[in-house]
Amino acid sequence: GPEFWCSIAYFEMDVPVGEIFKVPSGCPVVTVDGYVDPSGGARFCLGQLSNVHRTEASERARATTWTGRPGEPPGTPCTKSTPEHTSR
Repeated sequence: GPEFWCSIAYFEMDVPVGEIFKVPSGCPVVTVDGYVDPSGGARFCLGQLSNVHRTEASERARATTWTGRPGEPPGTPCTKSTPEHTSR
């Protein structure tokens, strides 16, 4: 099978920030969050990415955790988790 099942490009407004993150086929779930742990494998941490033009809306979005799984149709939204609620 393919080496990666998912590639994630992170944008703040219309500005790309950081490198494209590729999720290895061996990782059944990927989590994107605003923490500062090193990214790798099944976790893409946005906290280490800097953007001098970051807005307050971008800061709020970075505080959200998103999870995706392989096998979902392209364009399927990731699962969103916040301290207040979980939604799809």
